[in-house]
Amino acid sequence: MEATVYRRDSDGKVIGTPEVNPAIDQIDEPIFSVTTFRSGEVNQTQTQPRVSRITLPKFSARKSKSRYPRPVRYIRNIVLAYVLAYLGFYIFLGFNAANSLNKMPASANVALADTAGTNWLLVGSDSREGLTEAERKELRTGKDEGSQRTDTIMLIHVGDDGNPTLISLPRDSYVIIPAHIALDGSAVEDRKNKINTAYSKGGVPLLVETVERNTGLHIDHYMQVGFKGIRDITNAVGGVNMCVPADVTDKNSGLNLLAGCQELDGKNALAYVRMRYADPRGDLGRVERQQQFLSSVMKKVATPSVLLNPVRMWKLVDAGTASVNVGDSDSIMDIGKLARAMRGLSNGTGTLITVPVSDPDANTAAGSSVLWDDEAARELFVSLGAN
Repeated sequence: MEATVYRRDSDGKVIGTPEVNPAIDQIDEPIFSVTTFRSGEVNQTQTQPRVSRITLPKFSARKSKSRYPRPVRYIRNIVLAYVLAYLGFYIFLGFNAANSLNKMPASANVALADTAGTNWLLVGSDSREGLTEAERKELRTGKDEGSQRTDTIMLIHVGDDGNPTLISLPRDSYVIIPAHIALDGSAVEDRKNKINTAYSKGGVPLLVETVERNTGLHIDHYMQVGFKGIRDITNAVGGVNMCVPADVTDKNSGLNLLAGCQELDGKNALAYVRMRYADPRGDLGRVERQQQFLSSVMKKVATPSVLLNPVRMWKLVDAGTASVNVGDSDSIMDIGKLARAMRGLSNGTGTLITVPVSDPDANTAAGSSVLWDDEAARELFVSLGAN
């Protein structure tokens, strides 16, 4: 079958073929006819109806314009790139912190039954681990005597409603140390002593058991930091603001400060929380300064100058993972929950207290000790869900 384009005039003559009119492409309205063949009529043709020109819509390959001007799109892309970079950095930081945690056995030898809420035991030890001889001299920490003691003991209770309570337990508290196996293998029965000796006699498990036995609260999580950690964490956040009530000079810690609110670096912050002999209130005064320091650190950590500063956040995590020990069952998620609770303590939504005391300087078999007010202390701990 063959299709031919042609046109006839009124006399039936064919016009518009290349032979008749070479300019066929100039015809305004081309007509389409189709030659058909029927059986027995090979040479006959049938003219089809006249068809008008069909105009198809034109399509442009050009993309539609953005509703945002080019400068706005440029700024938007830069901001998006920074946000993605920050997210990537903090995700990496979290994984790095989780994989770098220093863990240690922290369950009581004879564990107390679970109690309401969540309880953390925060301990500041007199460990000089990680400090060079020159640093020990500079910080006035003295020599490492081998057996560690706990200069700071804090119990942080987070209620089921999320409200935190921090209770400081003075290191010289005269309490019952539960029966245990001493480091030399000998059996020791229940006896009273200063609470900070529990760590040196039986490590973390005995300290946890001692706190549980005397408070009635089950300890769910444990965290411990030494001298180096306090110094390095303070420096990592760029110093902490502390209000010194009076001029103080302490030859034992090397502290020399004037009265007034001021920013302390790691060296001075460590001396401030350690200092005891130059404080007229002794161990109780030190407890209050330790609470003040902890609150100031958390306030500083929560500021944009730290949270949004990758360098400072890296230094903070590095200082924490290098100097902080946690219980063997504690995770980075648990530490995150603790940080939120401590932030609540720093902004005033929590409670900071010291266990009620009846005598801050009692003469005992262990020397000058702090005696708790048994009735008031028991009432406090029961209010937090103690057994």
